[in-house]
Amino acid sequence: MNNFIAAVLLALALQAAPAGAQTLWKDARYGMSPAEVQARFPQARVPGDADELAGGEIEGLRLQDVDLAGHRFTAAFFFDGDALAQVTLSLRAPREGRVDLQVFEDVTRALVARHGAPAHAGQQDEPFERRRREWEVDGTRLALVLFASGPESLVNVIHQVGPPDAPPPVRLESGG
Repeated sequence: MNNFIAAVLLALALQAAPAGAQTLWKDARYGMSPAEVQARFPQARVPGDADELAGGEIEGLRLQDVDLAGHRFTAAFFFDGDALAQVTLSLRAPREGRVDLQVFEDVTRALVARHGAPAHAGQQDEPFERRRREWEVDGTRLALVLFASGPESLVNVIHQVGPPDAPPPVRLESGG
């Protein structure tokens, strides 16, 4: 009986922290309600043109003018029901003069300085240019992605608990 109790206690001690305790970005933790996120980020607003991810998560709050590596991003807080599932920082950058690549490299340097070398990196040029860097940070996944198509590129920094999906979640165009 003592061996059984010891085994159960050992199993409980070795369990990973629940996902609800994992910080996605700044003070935003996985599983927070929209009200909790709003309390942590009072400038965040409910978007009039909310986006939806491929998995059905809905953008419940948006925070403009977020500084990252000297560039201005928009933070989108995506919820699965009433639970925060993902935070995505997005920036549209012109391809002319390859400003988009400069943004991508600036953010890469900032993330490497903070989290070390990426766990994975890749580049694809067909059917459109796509670059990707991924980190594993305290039980969460962080992906930096550049999508180049047309006159501008989308640079996303994706914070989520599971591995970033392939293809990575992107903000759907909603006319805004």
